[in-house]
Amino acid sequence: MIVLPRLAAAALLLTLPALAQTFAQTLAQTLAQTLPAVTTRAFTNDRAGANTQETILTPNVLLTKGLVRKTTIPVIGDARGMEAQPLILPAVKLPDGSTHDVMVLPSMANVVRGVDAHTGAGLWQTAPLGTPILGSLPTGPRKTKPDGCVGDFPTIDCHAINDRWGILSTGVIDPDTQIAYMVAWISPDSTPLNGVHSIFAINVATGAIVGSPVSLAGLKNGAQGYGDTMRKQRSSMVMTNVAGKKTIFFAYGTVRETGPAAAGAIIAYDVASHTITGFLPMSQGRGAGIWMGGQGLAADSAGNLYGVTGNGSFDAVTDFGESIFKVSYTPGAGIANSLKVVTWFSPYSDQGRIGMNPTVSDTASPMPAMKVAGVSQPTADMTPVGSAMAISMVGATAKVTQDVNTRAMVTLIYPADTKDAAWNDEDLGSGGCILIEEFGKLLCSGKDGIGYVVKTDNMGNTQPADFAPDRVKINCGKLATLPVWLTASPGPVDACPTDTTVLNFMPWGKTRHMHSTPVKYKSPDGTVHVFVAGENSTIHMWKMDPSGALTYEAESFEVASIESVNPPGGMPGSFCSMSTNNWASGSSVLWCSLPYGDGNATITNGRLIAYDPENLITNPANGNKNLKVVWDSQRWAIPYLFNKFMPPIVWDGQVYLPNYNGGVDVYGVP
Repeated sequence: MIVLPRLAAAALLLTLPALAQTFAQTLAQTLAQTLPAVTTRAFTNDRAGANTQETILTPNVLLTKGLVRKTTIPVIGDARGMEAQPLILPAVKLPDGSTHDVMVLPSMANVVRGVDAHTGAGLWQTAPLGTPILGSLPTGPRKTKPDGCVGDFPTIDCHAINDRWGILSTGVIDPDTQIAYMVAWISPDSTPLNGVHSIFAINVATGAIVGSPVSLAGLKNGAQGYGDTMRKQRSSMVMTNVAGKKTIFFAYGTVRETGPAAAGAIIAYDVASHTITGFLPMSQGRGAGIWMGGQGLAADSAGNLYGVTGNGSFDAVTDFGESIFKVSYTPGAGIANSLKVVTWFSPYSDQGRIGMNPTVSDTASPMPAMKVAGVSQPTADMTPVGSAMAISMVGATAKVTQDVNTRAMVTLIYPADTKDAAWNDEDLGSGGCILIEEFGKLLCSGKDGIGYVVKTDNMGNTQPADFAPDRVKINCGKLATLPVWLTASPGPVDACPTDTTVLNFMPWGKTRHMHSTPVKYKSPDGTVHVFVAGENSTIHMWKMDPSGALTYEAESFEVASIESVNPPGGMPGSFCSMSTNNWASGSSVLWCSLPYGDGNATITNGRLIAYDPENLITNPANGNKNLKVVWDSQRWAIPYLFNKFMPPIVWDGQVYLPNYNGGVDVYGVP
């Protein structure tokens, strides 16, 4: 059998007689079907972040031919555009008989577009799925409210970066039925107070809504109900097949992440019946929200789910704040019983981070005042950590150490009060987790920038008593390997201290939070590596062996939020993905989008960089290894507004990068 390249098939259409054109058209369509579908965030359910079937863009092509921005695909109805990752389904036959590789683009205005993935031409567009929440309302008196925001209505984000809040998370496409699923946030009066999330099914060929939307309103499990407070659903969808049933899972956090009833939860949605079949709050107390920088729950080949929670109460029974977890799903067991936490690991409690009794659940002891999720400014009632952290730096002290990886000297800045309640906001769940299923390992990292590798079959099942000083080391011993400083090395500082207030410092006076998900790279010799990208930090490359042990290898010269010069720097760090032709030598490229300024508190310019992960360079100044840049938008003065949670997506020779200009930039070889 002769397999022709797509271009050769297209040439046949111009040269064969009319009778043979039908055959050539069928052949071209069949070849198009070999293109990979991008049906979920980060390409695969393990959240590895790699398109392993990219044959066009290689380091050599980028060095010799470069890239140009070919077009910008508009996203309708919202000034910022979209927060979701573009999804692509190849070889979709439209009602007019034409066949297209369809890219699905949902906007924060709850409008979904289907466009041709190659040209960006519009194919279909839905009417708004419902009224989205407005990021700001211009009418009424402007006043500072207890939550620290300015305005006359409940606010989602005090920085008012987003124009609207509609489809916030990345959906999923079922390639068998050609249906895209997504969650829309809808409010009759445009305020989050009356907002409700609903699941929509949309035909990828026509844009038609399939069946009726399924609302989350009314869900209840124990003391927690979906409607008990304002929810915020950023974590992406994942689809699995458990016991022959296609099931979609997604999670949510809340607008006020540690207020009363502000528990995060996981939802199971049965594809065949269009019904919700599982509802698991991750806390019956407070908190334990799941957002992971927009990443979805990871899923293994058996359909087990993996993720990590943020701030919240912890009792190892119903409350799993600050925990890495594995959840199993049993179809037909009922909404309240089908989802179950089967194993977990927790490195610390919120109480321990501020010098309180770490073994006591916050449902029985005082907690810092309620704060708005994602807020990073001081207020009378909140002390959150973020890009303009409320931690007082008056009387701060400095300690000089040496980076154990690069041997560079590091200045650690310790606030005068390392038990300041602001340190309670060190969310373990600020970034997503990557599943290395061949090793049976899961890697997660949060705002400390510490990497935790757990065994997927048994994570250790931390108990509150394990936070006691005499048991902390025993608890860390449950990990696959000792925790490491993943995003930036502060020198010889124990990443598993008996007193977790020891972790309350900032290298060079800046935060090193991890808001993205590690990216997998497999070198031609089969060695597994991961790339991590913390805020105010370079991109770090680590080798992982089958035991889960991580060894530092190299880092980039380029730093996220380089223009945020004042402590504590800018958020949220870089977001990266990988393209490769099945890991063949000379085919892999690491793609990263970096903010110049603070991408959380401001709308800032971004920088798109492509690295060659296979051929590291030696820094002549110190002998350390660095990542080799093969293309850089800065060199070509190509501006775009940084999207704070979106990595570049590479598919069939093109790079797609959602921006905050209200569209998706498309790059390709000139």
